[in-house]
Amino acid sequence: MFVVSVLLGAMPISQAASGKGNPAIGHKLYRESCLNCHGPAGKGDSEMAAYLTPAPANLTSNATQEKPDAQLRKVIQEGRPGTAMTGYAAVFDEGKLDDIIAYIRSLKP
Repeated sequence: MFVVSVLLGAMPISQAASGKGNPAIGHKLYRESCLNCHGPAGKGDSEMAAYLTPAPANLTSNATQEKPDAQLRKVIQEGRPGTAMTGYAAVFDEGKLDDIIAYIRSLKP
């Protein structure tokens, strides 16, 4: 059951918020895959953002930081319909997702 839940992105919040990711590795992955839209500091203010409607999420905002890890994981895996945010399920395994989420959490002001 746990494996199926993880694969479907329906992991309970208590398990998703284990804090086992490495923010330094997450930062490297962020620079490779997220920076072009979310900007160097995660504020959604990249040069490309001016051409995207809606604008990319500000990952430092309270609205993003207050989301449970399971919700962030789902968005990263599946993307967001109606936005430029595509899904990365085929790119990031569970460990990489943990690392990216750990980096996003490190952006909290």
